[in-house]
Amino acid sequence: MKGFRYFLIIACAVAFTACSKSNGSKEDDSQRSVMVLYSAGFNSLSSNLQTNIKEMKQGWLPTKKTGQDVVLIVSKPKNDTYSQQTSPYLIRMYKKDTQVVMDTIRTYPVGKRLTDTEMFRTIMMDVKSLYPAKSYGMVFSSHASGWLPTGYFANPEYYENLPVQGRLGKRTIGQEVYVEGGSTKSDEMEVEELASAIPYKLDYLLFDACFAGCIEVAYALKDKTALVGFSQAEVFTDGFDYTTMVRRILKEKDPVKVCEDYISLYELKTGDLRSATISAIKTSGLGNLASVCKTLCNKYRDQISTLDWKKVQPFFGGEQYWFFDLEDIFLQAGITAEEKASLESALNACVAYKGTTGQYYSATDARTHKVNVFSGFTMYLPSVPGDYLRDFYKGLSWNKAVGLVE
Repeated sequence: MKGFRYFLIIACAVAFTACSKSNGSKEDDSQRSVMVLYSAGFNSLSSNLQTNIKEMKQGWLPTKKTGQDVVLIVSKPKNDTYSQQTSPYLIRMYKKDTQVVMDTIRTYPVGKRLTDTEMFRTIMMDVKSLYPAKSYGMVFSSHASGWLPTGYFANPEYYENLPVQGRLGKRTIGQEVYVEGGSTKSDEMEVEELASAIPYKLDYLLFDACFAGCIEVAYALKDKTALVGFSQAEVFTDGFDYTTMVRRILKEKDPVKVCEDYISLYELKTGDLRSATISAIKTSGLGNLASVCKTLCNKYRDQISTLDWKKVQPFFGGEQYWFFDLEDIFLQAGITAEEKASLESALNACVAYKGTTGQYYSATDARTHKVNVFSGFTMYLPSVPGDYLRDFYKGLSWNKAVGLVE
């Protein structure tokens, strides 16, 4: 069975800055769009992410003519061991006649980590400086664990046993592994740190990563991107359909199609591999959705806080009960038909596309699970075990907006 894009190692953070090697050249930007593949793969996904880049070469690509759309790749290839650090780089991929060209635009110092927020901001500012354009978008490909605190996915018991003053976890996206003092560690970004590091508004931000499809993640990014695409469950290491990706985004100007292609790709598979969930979210509607959910949370607080989690649509396996369908939580709490209509209207205003193969696979319990209810978002259910997680959740921007956990 293939691997998945979620965290297995406890992380610790470091700060650093980037340096550049090339000044690049200015081009006409009047109609240009820039797509950035942020391939944060100095981890167990490294070879898979490099395969994804090779798959991009097989599809449609822009040329390097003046004013042409631009495909940029941010990557840091892994050597045989994590102790052998490499240099992150920024490259431009384009078509010249029948050949695919990979021009290295900037090389950053050895050991700089793509999961550091300052590094992320530096690279994004480099992108804008080198390639002024009318619009920018990103595909972020790596491990992820949704809104969960750093390390919680791999070892929840450790965090639940911490004293209150020790509960300093982060919501995580991206992963880089390194060796320090003979121990293997990892750096991860928390989602709201990632949002703060995005220096300009994106047209889209598509996550090729496990468990990113949370309302908590979408809400944290609502002011930084017009569209978020993400999976509610685990994502096989093959990830998106990279052969069609650039054409969908730059030629057809329709990043939602990337999400549709993802489902189509896995619909063709058989057995456990026929497993995928995804949604494309218009962030402009998240404010109204929060308002509707706040009303429901206030009215049904007691029901939600005591809800039997086994009755709610999950998107996880085993006892990793942290990702439940948002709508089904409220349905199981007993909302009225009128309230259901109001909630679905708010959801429909947000969800540009949602799709599943009817099942998802969990590596935790090594089996598939049926998808019976699918709103396009997962959400935390405060009736599940975990005092640490409930305390941590209070600080999320989504929780501050709706008051799910008091």
